[in-house]
Amino acid sequence: MAQVKQPSKTYDVVIVGSGAGGGVAGQVLANAGAKICMLEAGDWFDCTKQSKMFEWPYNVPHRGAGTRDKPWGYFDATLVGGWQVPGEPYTNAPGSDWTWWRARMLGGRTNHYGRISLRMGPYDFKPYSRDGKGFDWPITYDDLAPYYDKAEQLIGVFGSHEGLENTPDGKFLPAPAPRCYEKIIKAASDKLKIPCIPSRLAILTRPHNGRAACHYCAQCGRSCGVNANFNSPGVHIFPAMKTGNLEVRTSAMVREVLLGSDGLASGVSYIDKKTRNEIEVRSKIVVLAASCCETARIMLNSKSTQFPNGIANSSGLIGRYIMDTVGADVGGFLPILQDLPPVNEDSVGGMHMYMPWWLYKEQKAGKIPFARGYHIEIGGGRELPGEGALEGYAEQWLGGGYGLELKRNLRKLYGCDIGFS
Repeated sequence: MAQVKQPSKTYDVVIVGSGAGGGVAGQVLANAGAKICMLEAGDWFDCTKQSKMFEWPYNVPHRGAGTRDKPWGYFDATLVGGWQVPGEPYTNAPGSDWTWWRARMLGGRTNHYGRISLRMGPYDFKPYSRDGKGFDWPITYDDLAPYYDKAEQLIGVFGSHEGLENTPDGKFLPAPAPRCYEKIIKAASDKLKIPCIPSRLAILTRPHNGRAACHYCAQCGRSCGVNANFNSPGVHIFPAMKTGNLEVRTSAMVREVLLGSDGLASGVSYIDKKTRNEIEVRSKIVVLAASCCETARIMLNSKSTQFPNGIANSSGLIGRYIMDTVGADVGGFLPILQDLPPVNEDSVGGMHMYMPWWLYKEQKAGKIPFARGYHIEIGGGRELPGEGALEGYAEQWLGGGYGLELKRNLRKLYGCDIGFS
């Protein structure tokens, strides 16, 4: 059996995970003078040096199409990750079809999420008091509002001030103008008295905190080579490393939290994925920020005489009742957009407008037979087609065609389809 490599020093803090939670914790603590060791299970990633945002499909493997190891295709910002990660299988309980998305790279899912950055509203913290379902949080929106302010001012979020019920405004950068199809949807929404407002995305519309503004290439999903969209390495980790207080170790798969004789966390044990050696890191404080499922795994693995069912798991509820995001999609066709003159609609890589939930008063009055609500994200436009964008398009919209006829029909119809999620 291989020996466990013992630590030669004790850090103030060890942080497990380098995404949204781990990144900001590392930056705040490093700026405060704490000596930190950050552990990331994936590889190093710097979007300003490794981005694929300006590559063309005809220059890359499989024309950029997805594979089992990269289900979202070559251009997806995820270095290693997806529903299945090579060498890291997982099992499902009988009757469960749970699929687990993991991003194995510095910054985690901040490298490829849609940058939608919405505040929770006051009702979201006290749901039981409002509709009798679930549980109230022990804190309120007002408790978190100052930290929302700090986060938005740090990472840069565009938006508008609307004063809507349970849709708090924030510290926003200017929002980009709506595209043609969004203006049409906005006009229809106004007639129906449904709010349709500028979206709130963590993408810079002007220079901010030493980072460049978005130049509207619409390739956010590939990672941003100019660091204009929010990602944990570019916004949190690299600035924190410049303080000299943050050390980052990649390919470090944490196995368990270590405990001292007093029953308190004293560090972690991890496996170096490249050497397969087990290494211990000692610290005064342990921060677990490895995403909900990975954090639960580590806690359940951390068994001891004090915690026979896993650290802090006396209730037996760690890893249970985890809820994924639930959504649905519907699409349509706008004939008014046929034969639209060519126009550049690239802009930011995401929606410019969205519809926040609007029927709170009707719910309160008992006119709607369900609790809570949803928001509607809008998609469409004539931005640069991605790889595989025309798969099925010719048959569905164009009735076949080839050569010159196909090109004429594409120019006539491309961008007429819209989607609501």
